[in-house]
Amino acid sequence: MSQDSSKIGLLVMHYGTPASLEEVLPYYTHIRRGRPPTPELLDDLVSRYRAIGGPSPLAKISQDQADLILEGLKRRGIEAKLYIGAKHAHPFVAEAVEEMANDGIDRAVGIVLAPHYSSYSVAAYSQYAFEARDNFRPTMDLKLVQRWGNLPAYIHALSRRLKTQIEGLDLSKTLVLFSAHSLPVRIMAEGDPYVAELHETSQLVAEELKIPNWKFAFQSASQTGEPWLGPDILEVIEENKNQYTTMVSCTVGFVSDHLEVLYDLGIETKDKCKELGLDFRLASVINADPSVMDGLADLCASELLATQTLS
Repeated sequence: MSQDSSKIGLLVMHYGTPASLEEVLPYYTHIRRGRPPTPELLDDLVSRYRAIGGPSPLAKISQDQADLILEGLKRRGIEAKLYIGAKHAHPFVAEAVEEMANDGIDRAVGIVLAPHYSSYSVAAYSQYAFEARDNFRPTMDLKLVQRWGNLPAYIHALSRRLKTQIEGLDLSKTLVLFSAHSLPVRIMAEGDPYVAELHETSQLVAEELKIPNWKFAFQSASQTGEPWLGPDILEVIEENKNQYTTMVSCTVGFVSDHLEVLYDLGIETKDKCKELGLDFRLASVINADPSVMDGLADLCASELLATQTLS
């Protein structure tokens, strides 16, 4: 059933990234909730961006992913207009929702390019989106896809990528390390499902490939002075250096190439393995994988059609 594109919106949200090295300071300041980083912290972050060849490709990849989701909606008979909003860079989520309001969008569906729910990720994006909706167009019917870490297309895509890295290896001497961004430990006291969902995704991939040896680890913890979830991936590698000859990294928490993948895994983790005399392999992330984006389009379509049925 075809829909009026002037009235339906698709809101795709991502973390955001500086568009240039000059924009790292305002970006970092926004992440720190308005507190500028020290010169040392800023220099460290800029050096990391330089190490991966400049600004992160996250914004371009997110655009490509969003375009594929939009195409998936169209194949399902839903004509929508695409809006993209970021958590820490322009256009911000609120700016995207304001544009939707100005365009007269009556019904919309939003999805975050992060598979697992947590109070720090999906819940925060939801808050930004709904607050902006209430401010700019309270009558807009906005639904959000809350989680998709067990989406079959996502599991299969991760499995395909991991399979290419473990083929030909002696799996008895290989440890697969699934990982995701660490968050403050205090989220667990609030009943946050983040850790459980990450383990579910890892388990599903491991089962699909029948991987005998695997562990889940966190990465990219921020230096905020409070405890963050562990164990850290570098610690897990250190602890298992004598049991395995090869470490294969597969992040289940990131779906785009960006700093936490290209530097934290592609450089820092790789260098750790080299230092310990271990072989290291890194499975690619999904980026603009057509099958996964079509699966996300299906989730978005279901939200829109459910809204239509109820109205």
